[in-house]
Amino acid sequence: MALKTQSAPPKKAKYVLWSFFTVGNTQHSYILSLCIQYGWSKDHKTKAIKVADLGALDKWLRGTHKIGQSPVLKPLNDMSPYECSKVIHALEQMIYKTK
Repeated sequence: MALKTQSAPPKKAKYVLWSFFTVGNTQHSYILSLCIQYGWSKDHKTKAIKVADLGALDKWLRGTHKIGQSPVLKPLNDMSPYECSKVIHALEQMIYKTK
């Protein structure tokens, strides 16, 4: 009689931000810039600069932010260039409407 071995379930990350980005991607950099322009920013821990608030962007990308949701409900790193351009357009419109 053969013993059945059970494999452990794959470990999931406790919390993965949908706003994680690729450093060399110009569309991702522009999205972060738009976040700062919109007001989703915070002070950097060690440098005297403003950086994009990835938590606010994450909520918006997931559709759980109080102001609404992204037109593409996907993690930033999983988006195609076309989908990133839709997100960019939506952020630009949000900035335009606040002025």
